[in-house]
Amino acid sequence: MAKKNIIFVVNIFVFLLLINVESLAENSRVLSWQDLVPKQKIQINPLEGLDLQLRLDIEYIAIVRYQFRTGQISEVHPDYEYALEIEYKLKLDKIDVERLVAEFDDFLDEIERQNKLAVKELDGSFVRIPGYVMPLETSGTAIDEFMLVPTIGACIHTPVPPANQMVFVEVKESFYAQELYEPVWVTGLMKLEYEKNSLTYFDGVGTVESAYIIQDAVIEPYED
Repeated sequence: MAKKNIIFVVNIFVFLLLINVESLAENSRVLSWQDLVPKQKIQINPLEGLDLQLRLDIEYIAIVRYQFRTGQISEVHPDYEYALEIEYKLKLDKIDVERLVAEFDDFLDEIERQNKLAVKELDGSFVRIPGYVMPLETSGTAIDEFMLVPTIGACIHTPVPPANQMVFVEVKESFYAQELYEPVWVTGLMKLEYEKNSLTYFDGVGTVESAYIIQDAVIEPYED
């Protein structure tokens, strides 16, 4: 008799849980990933009108300079030395390398700034959004938080998605992901909160940025 009572209570609990999940889904705003991107003026590459080879040369110089500034390469790196050779040849042809590089840097800075912007109207909204689970830890333990990403392979392959295409998720109840990049529905309270998190890869640790956070999230298997 006691066993039957326990089974009855468990069934009631599961039933109420299902009702609660369905209620959450019905009362939430369903989002697509495009909904997370604020409307901005389209940025045009200032080098677009240049001869293709000149454009590639300027972009190469700008990228190598950035890698040098950020300590990714040194002065003896082959890319750095090759960039100096290109720069020397362009300056012999009276090309204003410094101006073009500065314009391209400003263009990239603006793109980066826009990629961190969030849609203000979503702050405090109860939302529901599909995506793929990217655990911050890959130890196989129960997941309490993870990154929700729009595509399979995001964060592992470069470039990483911009911050407004990454959602940091804090789950209501821990769960085990069946696989990396498991497709799910996430329902919960969305807040505009810039986060920087360490992500454990199979071959090291990296950093990912997100412009949104979903709190007290309910996770369901993805069904179209």
